[in-house]
Amino acid sequence: MKMLAIIKREYLTRVKTKGFLIGTFLLPVFIVAAMLMPAFFMSRAGKGDQKQIAIVDQTQTLTVKLSDAFTEIKNNKGEPRFQVDIVDEGENLESTKSELNERVGEGSLDAYIIVPPDIFETNEFEMHAKNVGNFDFVQSVERTVSGIVRNTRLDESGLDTELIHRLNRWVHVKTFKIGEEGSKEQRTEASFFLSLIMGMLLYMMLLLYGQFVIRAIIEDKNSRVIEVIISSVKPYQFMAGKVLGIGATGLTQFLIWIATFLLVSAYGLTMVQSFAPEINKLPLPDLSPMIFIAFAAFFLLGYFFYATIGAAIGSMVNSDSDAQSYQWIMIFPIILSFFLMFGINNAPDSTFAVTVSLVPFFTPLLMFARILHEAVPLWQVLLSIAIMIVSLWFLLWIVGRIFRIGILMYGKKPNLPEVMKWIKYS
Repeated sequence: MKMLAIIKREYLTRVKTKGFLIGTFLLPVFIVAAMLMPAFFMSRAGKGDQKQIAIVDQTQTLTVKLSDAFTEIKNNKGEPRFQVDIVDEGENLESTKSELNERVGEGSLDAYIIVPPDIFETNEFEMHAKNVGNFDFVQSVERTVSGIVRNTRLDESGLDTELIHRLNRWVHVKTFKIGEEGSKEQRTEASFFLSLIMGMLLYMMLLLYGQFVIRAIIEDKNSRVIEVIISSVKPYQFMAGKVLGIGATGLTQFLIWIATFLLVSAYGLTMVQSFAPEINKLPLPDLSPMIFIAFAAFFLLGYFFYATIGAAIGSMVNSDSDAQSYQWIMIFPIILSFFLMFGINNAPDSTFAVTVSLVPFFTPLLMFARILHEAVPLWQVLLSIAIMIVSLWFLLWIVGRIFRIGILMYGKKPNLPEVMKWIKYS
């Protein structure tokens, strides 16, 4: 009952704060906006507007081809995207440029291109515009001119242009992920970015709430509240209450974020498809309920594992600055496991991947990453959970002995030999 009172206090104290409410409810809104707004603006910005361009063809042979090619390009409304104005070079190219620059400055012209007479040798042409940061616009012009130059070369060589294009067509691979229900199409990029996003979320949660435990214990220790509390509760009960209370806070936040993610998956995709119809061609990853169960399980195990280490650090020091010299014990394995995740993506069933995913410090991130990438044998998942539970129990025993002495120690921060003595004699 005493430990439950500590858990309740830690939980209610944190969920009622403005920081928790803002982080819990505004962060999902920000993430959804960050995902949907770029697709909306990219589909609208510039693609529906008609561009006025001028062509100065110094070769005197590509004018008609370029004009026809640009006129055939359609915008998202099905209308010609470019209005083409053919401009003669005149006696002086520089004076022609000056006139065209004035038209661009006035707004009657968006851009003009100059096709040099040696374009077939140099493979370069000039494009002048007020805004050269519109990648879609620039690339569209570049692709069009490049295509005309390439086709002209083929025509002049006497080769069959259509045959050359047909022989050079790129072959694309369609990837299928094999699961319990058979094979289902899934893009490699989608699987990788899914593991990256969920791995990053897991990484941030472990790091964030581990830091919360450290600060919470330091605050209670410096306010001397802890001296009053441990007079009526055992030190390990106080430590467990802290870890579980803050863990419940993290779990609440996690569940709200997962619910938001499911809503975005159900309804947000429809909005994205209306803005960018080409997304329909992308086979999205299929998330089974087991993925979310695995995520929750490894989040909890990882949190309690690293939060327990954080409790030991918090009980050993008296300030955040002192804690920084010990936080590498908790932060370094998390960062290392995050980088190892990139290494096992290419071979999630290799001996190396299996081995490192069973190391308790790395298990929360790496085993979950392997589950996302392939059908990990059930015995490996259960073995990793068993190892995590045993390791957590052993860690609690060690940290409990450190906590018993450390919470009442003030002044100089202890060194490693002193901490070892606490474990041995407490």
